Amino acid sequence: MKNLVISFLLIVSIRVAGQSNYYITSADGTKLYVQEFGGGEPLIILAGGPALNAVYMKPIWDSLSAMYRCIVLDQRGSGNSKLLSVDSVTVNLNSYVNDLEALRKYLKLGQLTLIGHSWGGMLAMEYASRYPENLKKIIMLDPGGPTEKFFDYFGDNIMMRLRDEDIREMDVLDSLNQSDLKAIWPGYFYDRKRALATKSSTDIDKLVGQPQIGKFLLPSYFAGENERTKRLKNYKGIVDIIQGRQDPIGESTIYEIKELLPQSRIYFIERCGHLPWLENTEQIRNFFEALYSSLN
Repeated sequence: MKNLVISFLLIVSIRVAGQSNYYITSADGTKLYVQEFGGGEPLIILAGGPALNAVYMKPIWDSLSAMYRCIVLDQRGSGNSKLLSVDSVTVNLNSYVNDLEALRKYLKLGQLTLIGHSWGGMLAMEYASRYPENLKKIIMLDPGGPTEKFFDYFGDNIMMRLRDEDIREMDVLDSLNQSDLKAIWPGYFYDRKRALATKSSTDIDKLVGQPQIGKFLLPSYFAGENERTKRLKNYKGIVDIIQGRQDPIGESTIYEIKELLPQSRIYFIERCGHLPWLENTEQIRNFFEALYSSLN
């Protein structure tokens, strides 16, 4: 891996009651948007995708901000962290790790607690493999795997849950060269009725980041899997994994992580998919119980 270069950061901050919004400027000139909610022990929240707008995780920081300082990073290519160009120079694994380390330095934190969902959990593992000494705790929510193995079945597990109307919608979106997240949304849930309710109440189009982020970022991630899996074994800090039992990511992904990080504690949420805080009442309650337990 190339040596990481961290530059001084510039910041523009706007403060309102209980909230802080600001941009940091990283070494390559990319402006990254950060929001803060609440006060107390700092928690860095990393959304999935790659490049999903973190707003879909709002119920999490709404709950945690009563006791914690929730720091939400719009990763490059997502939310308000827009890139002037999307290519292998601006979008690669090094740049995402650099951005996270730059945020740590700006915040003047010796160690981070990372809460990463899906891709955010994958980024947390990469960061842990490179900077084990800079992490206090990793909490992964339905994470993708440390290697490419989970892609062998992840897509199939989603597709088997979709119905004809979902497939037709996906075909239309594909023909328009648009993200098919709206069509495959039900594939991420255990309860289809709940999936359709959240689909109708969520502006899913606004969740999608800039096009082609995954095209460049995921190959970069998987290309480094051998080094990552070797280095991850050096991380001895706390690892908690909260996983919907019926998440299309699959249980085998979680046990692959535990093999590399044997200190991992696993919390399964029964009758639950990839987005536990958006499922039904029982699953939401069990999710937050597990989350607060992992933070204490």
